[in-house]
Amino acid sequence: MTDDELVAAGFGLKLVDQPPTFDPAKQTRQLAPIEEWEVMDSTATVGYVVADLPFSAVRDLKLAALTDKRWQVETGGIVVGGAPVRTDANSQAKITGAVALFQNDPELETIDWEAQPNVWVTLDAPTMQAIGIAVGRHVQGCFSRAKALSVEIMAAADLAGLDAIDLESGWPGSQLKSRSLI
Repeated sequence: MTDDELVAAGFGLKLVDQPPTFDPAKQTRQLAPIEEWEVMDSTATVGYVVADLPFSAVRDLKLAALTDKRWQVETGGIVVGGAPVRTDANSQAKITGAVALFQNDPELETIDWEAQPNVWVTLDAPTMQAIGIAVGRHVQGCFSRAKALSVEIMAAADLAGLDAIDLESGWPGSQLKSRSLI
């Protein structure tokens, strides 16, 4: 039997569950106590309580969103001299290591580098150093933008002030001007 058939035969009530909309960045939504649900002859409508979060919790959520945005931009890659360069943490470490290798081994002329999965290039010291500088500036630009936004968030006096802070704009671009590298 379907739910409607069971209700029609007198076996319980049909549950109506239509959660209200809410802003998870500023509010919580919880089930109301069952005593507060609306019960009719054949239906029981689930009740909900929507409550505003305290300002400090909204600010903390904005800071968490900022951290996530910084990480997304930082690790999202860049383009250097027309070539895509990965900037995830593992790639940053490998680029740093390659630059250090060239600095510490003056006899080394070139290295083989997997620029993208299954795309191999041979790089010399000046090219690897230029890539390292570009990635380093990108990462530093992400942290500088995050710091500036964090200061704004902490200085906001109310919800309107927090709402006015745009976490999406002002990040370093993915296009960095440099000579053709790869």
